[in-house]
Amino acid sequence: MLSNSNSSPFGRLKEYYDHEELVCPECGFEDEEGAWDAEADGADIVYTHACPKCGAERRHRLELSDHETALKHARER
Repeated sequence: MLSNSNSSPFGRLKEYYDHEELVCPECGFEDEEGAWDAEADGADIVYTHACPKCGAERRHRLELSDHETALKHARER
């Protein structure tokens, strides 16, 4: 279960990715020590993760105006 210590829906969404989305869809490697990166540029927040085994990159992009979408995802997890 994820902690709700981070008050931001975007932070909770990153926590979800860090705990639940670390299996590479390309090669199946589970990056148990990995974490997603999050960057915001004022208009969007982009979550990225590169598989350390095969190098496949995954990305989730949310517009900062998608606050409700991020909140919904964070609550579902």
